[in-house]
Amino acid sequence: MKIAILGASHWHVPLMYIPALNDLGEEIVAVADTSQELVDLVQDKVDCPRYTDYERCLAETQPDFVFAHAPHRDMTDLAAWLIQRHAPFHMEKPMGTGWRRLEPVATKAETEGLFCSVALVSRYYAIVEWLKARQAELGQVYHYYYRLFAGDPGRYRTWGVPWMLDPEIAGGGPLFNFGPHVVDLMLYLCTSEVVEVSARLTHGLSGEAIEDIASLTMYGACGEVGVGEVSYCMPSNTYERYFSYDCDALHAGGPDLGDMVVNWRNGQSEQVKGNAFEDVYPAYVKDTLERFRAGQPPVATPRDMVRTLRVMCAAQESAETRKTVTVVKAAEGCGA
Repeated sequence: MKIAILGASHWHVPLMYIPALNDLGEEIVAVADTSQELVDLVQDKVDCPRYTDYERCLAETQPDFVFAHAPHRDMTDLAAWLIQRHAPFHMEKPMGTGWRRLEPVATKAETEGLFCSVALVSRYYAIVEWLKARQAELGQVYHYYYRLFAGDPGRYRTWGVPWMLDPEIAGGGPLFNFGPHVVDLMLYLCTSEVVEVSARLTHGLSGEAIEDIASLTMYGACGEVGVGEVSYCMPSNTYERYFSYDCDALHAGGPDLGDMVVNWRNGQSEQVKGNAFEDVYPAYVKDTLERFRAGQPPVATPRDMVRTLRVMCAAQESAETRKTVTVVKAAEGCGA
């Protein structure tokens, strides 16, 4: 399959996507970005034509599928541009900084029947796949917790994406980088709707304009409680994770989402092993392209990202007002 990569300067392109595509034997026919300086960031990672004009890139290379990335603020416009050209694509989360702009784009993709996948890759962790496959037999969900702490955000300058430190462009700090995973799993595993959110942000640790830590509590329509904590506060470029899940049938919890013990409430236990952090991006790329080839829908779509952004928008409002905020419905106002 012929693959074009737009927004090649996104750090996941050299770290995650090019290696995964190469391992699968896919043909990368072009990489592109908005300036020569940006597209040259991956010149030693892949040998193919490089473009700074996206229209020319697609016209000359005629890719079968596009891997699309951009600064968060520009993602929604890029998605709309690809849909207008009926180009099937993957896009990084969060697909924008406000759900109201993304919602009509998601609707257009659905109306056109276009394959559009969003990289909500936490769905591919072993414990998440295991819980999702058994969701009908687990009963009521009571509590969910997902913690994802990472290192100094100064790494984004080193990686050539300093816009990640500008809240006007990125939307925020870890809330808009890691927050989509935390919110998405609440909606994917726990509840059909988050109705209220309470959130707090901390500043000062890194000296950047973005927040250092975001902590949010989400309340589901049937009483489910989800707690998410995301940060850039680790002393080095390391990660700290913890996941837990409580429902009628079982408790699952631990720091490794690829190797976790599940304790059933009948006294039995079992170990769930599979995709860990280093596996989820390759698994996502492989599954996305397999689904596209087979004419099947992706695991996560722009509509899922709209639902997630609605909660993130409410979390931002809660942090600003220091009050619990009701998550607005699609016809009501929130964000840009």
